[in-house]
Amino acid sequence: MLKSVKIVAVLLAGMTLSGAALAQTKVAVLNLQAAIMSTDAAKTKVNSLKTSSEYSKLQSSAESIRAELQKMAEDAKKNSVTWSDEQKTEYQRKMNFQRSDFETTVKKLRAMEAQVGQEIQASMGPKARDALDALIKEQKLDIVLDSNTAYFVSPSVDLTEAVVKRMNAAK
Repeated sequence: MLKSVKIVAVLLAGMTLSGAALAQTKVAVLNLQAAIMSTDAAKTKVNSLKTSSEYSKLQSSAESIRAELQKMAEDAKKNSVTWSDEQKTEYQRKMNFQRSDFETTVKKLRAMEAQVGQEIQASMGPKARDALDALIKEQKLDIVLDSNTAYFVSPSVDLTEAVVKRMNAAK
């Protein structure tokens, strides 16, 4: 009996000491991609893409095709009762072509956005890491985790905005 009391006492002491050690560990979180994309430089690059003539033309084309598809769907809903099977098949074929054109245009837009995003990540990544390293040293952090994997994050331990501010200031 005395032996089991000693074991329990040792276990409790161990848990208390490990809890104290854990309490001294400074943990923070960061969404690195969000930090990079929130910088002034990234916003400027994204804005220049969205105002470029090629992107604007594709955007207008996608909107035009979407409007045409919607009009065609409404027309088919209203008039298909009076159409022959051949007319229905032909109309469906035309709608499928339009849908394909729309999907292709949207894929081109997304590809352009992805390319700019990759360029931003590549050019700003080292600056973000420098800003993060400085914050880690200043705040004497032991662990920095990706905020996307955390179940709960108190805003007081989220470094994302601090990294953005440092990157904007560094220019």
